[in-house]
Amino acid sequence: MIMHFEAEAIEIEETEFNVLSVGFYTEENYLMIQKSLDIEDSNYHIERDDQSFGGYGGVVKINLSRHQIEIELDETGKETLECEGVKVDFETDDDTYQLLIEKLKFIFGNLLTIND
Repeated sequence: MIMHFEAEAIEIEETEFNVLSVGFYTEENYLMIQKSLDIEDSNYHIERDDQSFGGYGGVVKINLSRHQIEIELDETGKETLECEGVKVDFETDDDTYQLLIEKLKFIFGNLLTIND
């Protein structure tokens, strides 16, 4: 199954521990992606709904459009997140969307496709 939900909030922050965190949240569901800013070439951490559904790596491709992010997972990602992929619908302002593009490019590089 592909986990699909509509985010009520988007958070993009750099924590006090120099970790970049990008998250999409509802009361029941969340998708969170984190990457260390201190460790060069560090792998990202991705999780959904609970820490038990998370791990390092596992993404094949990310499609980002103005109102949706879709994450395609490899076999490791499917096992770790216990789903076939993740799709999140969202609404946000232009500044937050541009920041989202910038930060996801930093985390995922060539795995990120922007579909405007």
